[in-house]
Amino acid sequence: MIAQNGRVVAVSAQAFDAPGDCGRAFEELRDRHGEQTGAVQHTPSGNGWVWLLRKPNGDVTAVSARAYERHSTCRAAYDRFRSLLSEMGGVTGSCL
Repeated sequence: MIAQNGRVVAVSAQAFDAPGDCGRAFEELRDRHGEQTGAVQHTPSGNGWVWLLRKPNGDVTAVSARAYERHSTCRAAYDRFRSLLSEMGGVTGSCL
């Protein structure tokens, strides 16, 4: 997901074989994000923070596009991402 200012807000947690598969996954994310839970956690190296979004079955669907130095900054970025998803309604995404 790319914000209007061109900044990458989030990336998929999985790769897709075809753009159509990616597009359908984005539509599902957009339409059903309210059923998913989010978390802010340390990066694997432990030197920053990332956020992620999980389906009820535990599968990760989206992650922050970068690591953040502060927990509060990462949490604010996560909250903005959730807000953007809520505002998108029927907007379709493009998959690169």
